[in-house]
Amino acid sequence: MPKLVVKKSNFQIVPVAIVLALLLLTMQPVSGQYLKASGQKIVNADGEEVIWRGIGLGGWMLQEGYMLRTSGAQYEIEDRIEALIGNQKKEQFYAAWLANHMRKIDVDSMASWGYNMIRLPMHYKLYTPPIEEEPVPGSITWLEQGFEMTDALLEWCKANNMYLILDLHAAPGGQGENKDISDYDPSKPSLWESTANQDKMVALWRKLAERYADEPMLAAYDIINEPNWGFQDHENDPNGCAESQNTLLWNLQKRVTKAIREVDQNHIIVIEGNCWGNNYGGLHTLWDDNLVISYHKYWNPNTQAEIQGMLNMRQERNVPIWLGETGENSNVWFTNAIELLEDNGIGWSWWPLKKLGGNNPLQIAMNDDYQQILDYWNGSGTKPSEEVAFKGLMQLAEDLKLEHTTYHPDVVDAMIRQPHTTETRPFKNHVLTAGEEVIVSTTDYDLGRVGHAYQDEEYTNITRDPGGQAWNLGYSYRNDGVDIEPTTDNDPKGNGYSVGWTNAGEWMLYTLKVDSSAAYDLSIRYAGGGSIHFEVDGVDVTENVQLPATGAYDAWDTFLIKDVLLEAGMRKLKLVIDQGGMNLNYFGFQMKSQIDDARFKGLSVTTADESELLLTLNKSLDEGTVSAEGFAVEINGSTQEPKSVALHAVSQLLITTSQGLTSEQKITLVYEGNGLRSTDGILLEPFELRVDNQLPKYLMIPGKIEAENFHVNQGLEIESTTDVGGGQNIGYTNTGDYLDYLINVQESGAYQVEVRVACAGNDGVIRLLQLDEAGETLNSKRVNVPITGGWQAWKTVTVSMDLTAGRTLLRMEIIDPEFNVNWMRFSYLGVLDAKKASGSVIFPNPCTDSFEVKGYEQALRILDLSGKVVQVAQGPVVDMRLLNPGVYLVEMQQSGMTKVEKIVLR
Repeated sequence: MPKLVVKKSNFQIVPVAIVLALLLLTMQPVSGQYLKASGQKIVNADGEEVIWRGIGLGGWMLQEGYMLRTSGAQYEIEDRIEALIGNQKKEQFYAAWLANHMRKIDVDSMASWGYNMIRLPMHYKLYTPPIEEEPVPGSITWLEQGFEMTDALLEWCKANNMYLILDLHAAPGGQGENKDISDYDPSKPSLWESTANQDKMVALWRKLAERYADEPMLAAYDIINEPNWGFQDHENDPNGCAESQNTLLWNLQKRVTKAIREVDQNHIIVIEGNCWGNNYGGLHTLWDDNLVISYHKYWNPNTQAEIQGMLNMRQERNVPIWLGETGENSNVWFTNAIELLEDNGIGWSWWPLKKLGGNNPLQIAMNDDYQQILDYWNGSGTKPSEEVAFKGLMQLAEDLKLEHTTYHPDVVDAMIRQPHTTETRPFKNHVLTAGEEVIVSTTDYDLGRVGHAYQDEEYTNITRDPGGQAWNLGYSYRNDGVDIEPTTDNDPKGNGYSVGWTNAGEWMLYTLKVDSSAAYDLSIRYAGGGSIHFEVDGVDVTENVQLPATGAYDAWDTFLIKDVLLEAGMRKLKLVIDQGGMNLNYFGFQMKSQIDDARFKGLSVTTADESELLLTLNKSLDEGTVSAEGFAVEINGSTQEPKSVALHAVSQLLITTSQGLTSEQKITLVYEGNGLRSTDGILLEPFELRVDNQLPKYLMIPGKIEAENFHVNQGLEIESTTDVGGGQNIGYTNTGDYLDYLINVQESGAYQVEVRVACAGNDGVIRLLQLDEAGETLNSKRVNVPITGGWQAWKTVTVSMDLTAGRTLLRMEIIDPEFNVNWMRFSYLGVLDAKKASGSVIFPNPCTDSFEVKGYEQALRILDLSGKVVQVAQGPVVDMRLLNPGVYLVEMQQSGMTKVEKIVLR
């Protein structure tokens, strides 16, 4: 079966979806075998489990406004089109739309990419007219168009050994208040308000089942898509998310099942719940032994807890679960979702195959005349002429053809390959040869997961909101986290796109085929300013390069890096952003000389541990010349000689320092010797290199810890907070999730711990653990999280906890969810037991109207036991007469530390 290869201006397609053979042995369709539900699995006739990997053909039979860059249900779109070009031309447009949107080449391509199933979203009106248009009221007329389209699609699927699932996406009258997804017209009776509409739906399914009863490659009947209707309290719950019974929904699906089974005993029947397929209230028993339960999942975290409810249903009902629709997110979300689903034996169907947008396999082109229509519809432009509007619509229909779309291999790779591997593969073939300069566009980094093919600050949307988090701030070219936009650079060497919104620590990885070992000149095309460096196979090949500011993000310049040494072979090149603030268009390699002729220089130094530095050089070292002579280490301006210098690797030296190193230090390595040589006899040039201090940063206790400043994150997510001071909080808590923090406790003793929390519904529990290097618990404390009234309604909870001095690990473990955490603050309490208060600086304690702080004349704060500041005073004598009797905390600053003591007011 040929793979799709498409070439377009600015975008050359590389076929990438190679299905892992071992993984698919039990998952590929076998022609001629009906599928069935067997316990909690979908199996073929041989009893082998089949995992559906499919895509829904959204936009073909049923248009949703957002796919066309507009809004509204299809009937509204049709009315607006007719108002522009008249009924006859409108019908001509829709004929072209239906003919071009889905063809055999589309199915051939999907099969070659690795999908084994297609979900067909059907609009009932292609099979039977609306009840209002029936020639005889109450009768049912059949239209051949929909059946013929389905016949053709099924034949294309059979030719590719792919399964087809029929999905009633727009039921007669419309099945939900979310009118765009079902073409619901509120001025007419809905499916739920009309017995005639329900009868028509039942009859349509019986007709379809009768037609396809003997077709094994038709996998299932998905009898109603995303019903969203409030039956019990429609006014307050229009989408049925609070329904507890859903009686009419289940009764209608039972009727459909009965009608299907009258003519077809072979095929799986898929049922969906209310609230867009997610509310299964009232589903007490299953009424058929060949059912699959479908649910839909969008914009939420990909954690076990998120799907646990469906897993419980599968277990309790002993029925297969299928994720019938999902998508509209980033590649990272796609990969993580599919990995989660398949690890739990759940098949999936993505949404959609193509639209005017890039987070799907095929992107439909926008033409200028159609843009004029959109501008007119959204109020930002004048009404186009009938000629211009018709031209724009017909060009849009022509551009539906696969050969005119832009294929996004990164989207397909994220669904088919990446869930099963962390390996990267080339997005484009980059071959470095002698002769002309070889250009690599920065946007053409490898295909692969975040953290393996690239690193970026934003890369997914798990806010539960379709517009909640931008993962590609330019929304162009690729669907990863790397921020890409059409470039303003007119340099013809680029591909029309550049990487922008750069931040320190972000990077992209590129696979290079280097034909000859040589020294290369490396040019980098950029705008703005910042610093970068390049690595090959995990080792630096350039120093940290400062890119001079160009004055603007659209003022482009080229910077040249000389003597970049590359060995022949397949190489992984990483472009690392050390200081953000620039846009990056491309980089180019030009072979200049043999490696032996190049300079011998130091490239970079990093901390290896708390007493060692790792120096990387651009050439292999002559081991016999290695010594400490000429080296010096500057720590915070103080110079010392290294303890030793030893060969670590062919081009790396390990420098042992005379004193310990910490994360806060500014360290520089200096070489002024003349004895170190490369294996080709070149003397090492003197250098002065700032050390990249990568030692872990220990958070000081006493002090405040922002929740997002963790060392390890197991299962939690970060989001923006509206709490005082802004910033970020952690959330989406599930039992067993935890965050680890590296802490440096200054003094053993009791500490007041304030935890800033927000909780919308159910109160929760946190456990704080202080762990030693071996992971053994030194101290622990339970923190009860109260209901605060909202996810951003913040309250401070206060407890006391013993801590042991030294560098240790603090773990914040989620015992009972769900809540958000913004920060934790630790204040030293000292000795709390009044019987042991002889070391206290406060007297008398208890007091009646005032107390004195011995030797303390600075400002201090009085807090109640909830952590609220109730008085600010000046030592050494503090008047307490304005406060009610009780127990308070006195917070003082001593020797750079915060100290807290308890005071009792009688």
